[in-house]
Amino acid sequence: MSSSITDAQLQNWENFCRHHAIGDWHGTWSIYDLEGKLIRQFQCIRSFQISADGNEINHQNHYIYPDNTTKLETFEPRRKPNKEALFLETSFSWGSIEVKPSSIFFFEIGFRNEDRRRSAVVRYNEDGTVDILIISEHLGSFSNEPPLPLANQLNGWEGIATSMTPNDCIVSPTQAILWMPLEDLNKKYLTLHLQNGISISVPHQIESGQNFFLAAEWLVNPTLLQRSIRHFDTSEFISFTLEVFKRPLKG
Repeated sequence: MSSSITDAQLQNWENFCRHHAIGDWHGTWSIYDLEGKLIRQFQCIRSFQISADGNEINHQNHYIYPDNTTKLETFEPRRKPNKEALFLETSFSWGSIEVKPSSIFFFEIGFRNEDRRRSAVVRYNEDGTVDILIISEHLGSFSNEPPLPLANQLNGWEGIATSMTPNDCIVSPTQAILWMPLEDLNKKYLTLHLQNGISISVPHQIESGQNFFLAAEWLVNPTLLQRSIRHFDTSEFISFTLEVFKRPLKG
């Protein structure tokens, strides 16, 4: 292992191993159009296995389609410290880091709470189309959960925010923040409230030369909401922020 790896980068890898790469995540993958209409749905098990020395993570996807056909996809091993993806205890993100004209641009933002995970994946294609994928996962088995109210119907929540910088993986001190509905972050963005408590707010198209953000949130339960945001300057990814909102206790 290179001596140039910092403590912050090692902590990022430790977060990956301890909180996310911990077995078989059984998920329902739902593809939506830009109006929030469900187009297609199938199942997938994302399997992670950590090597004996803790320096490598193997990852496979086991797809199960409605017609009972299956597919196995094996990815290149993730090796310590894996600086391409950012991991906090309850959230993670990876994706495109540069804005390049006429090229595919994508991201995934994920959340974890105990034995549940949610992910939002958005891909901007070269032909101008946009793909939206929402993943609802449960550790160890498939599980159905009751619907929750939309997050934008909730007011008076108290929040804290933590930010993380790419590559060096430095985490900022936690600070208090005020609640704001997702669609109010930028009223010109595409904001969708989808199934299983997941919402997204993203630009209609990615263009170089301007600052922008990519946001997703998960209403974990009626008293807890997690929101994560990928921030970009005019050309590249500059920070990842996790916001956690809780309903204040009544006196």
